[in-house]
Amino acid sequence: MKFVKHFAAAALLTFAVAAPAVAADKVKFSYVVPSTFYADLIMGVDQGYFAQEGIDAELMQAGGGAATPALLAGDIQFSGSPAAAITAILKGAKLKVIFVTSDRAVFQLWSRPDIKTLADLKGQTVGVISRGDTTEIAMRYYFVRKNLPEDYTAFAPLGTGTARMAGISSGSYAASVLDKTDLAMLRASNKLDNLHMLVDLHQDVHMTFSGFAITDALLNEKPDLARRAMRAIIKAMIYTKTHREESIKAIMKFGGVADRKVVESDYDGSVDELSTVGTMALDDQKLELQVRGEMLGLAKDKIGAPSQVFDFRATEKAGAELKAENWKP
Repeated sequence: MKFVKHFAAAALLTFAVAAPAVAADKVKFSYVVPSTFYADLIMGVDQGYFAQEGIDAELMQAGGGAATPALLAGDIQFSGSPAAAITAILKGAKLKVIFVTSDRAVFQLWSRPDIKTLADLKGQTVGVISRGDTTEIAMRYYFVRKNLPEDYTAFAPLGTGTARMAGISSGSYAASVLDKTDLAMLRASNKLDNLHMLVDLHQDVHMTFSGFAITDALLNEKPDLARRAMRAIIKAMIYTKTHREESIKAIMKFGGVADRKVVESDYDGSVDELSTVGTMALDDQKLELQVRGEMLGLAKDKIGAPSQVFDFRATEKAGAELKAENWKP
């Protein structure tokens, strides 16, 4: 896991002037990849929105399979992998999903030339970012929808960055779950020619894709911190959706991405998916838990109510406050 601390000097000055006598709360947030779907964190730091809310934000890169244990251990306070957190909740973990950035998977499944149909994938290995994260969960959702067994394929963690690109293009795996950034990078390096799209998970999988989860203890003991964090997130999300150029530059800088076209493609393909509200309809919450329960082999009476998994009070309060303030970036 990689720690990244990234502050704008002007943002820190703004906070120092606004609240000189109050020490900022040190808070760690996890993110999976430096992409548009995590621009709420990137722009929250870059534009000083966390600082404005009295939060000293530290960003930690971790896939859902690592972020959830870190959240439970107290190593981070906000996990950017709510989909992985839901699995843990249904297994008894005391966590809550408090913000949903997007409720649709943004992935596609791309395969080698010899894998022409879903039937060809049986017994093969699919590359994901990390075990238990949204890339694996999206595939498992798809298998449930197609009435396929959970062991229909094996899964291999490819990680992120250069190692991930190498693993995808090596041909060692029958197929890999890719997002828009992956596709843009592979096209830019001419490594997509030997692969083809097998399944468009964006069309077929409706799920909690990105957002934030925290522990019940933090939510109950420090509801004001959760509210202030969500104020910063909503501000950053509004900024991202309305300031294309600034957002692209910040994502490139934060992620160390030299190819602007990669980030432009990711931004243009993802920005409309981002929610500035951060909540889900109750029917969607119920469907989420029904499908996830099926994935875990839980009896229907063991799945629990949506209120045991989702708690949007901090997000709703933050949104109402910003609306009343007529806040604009």
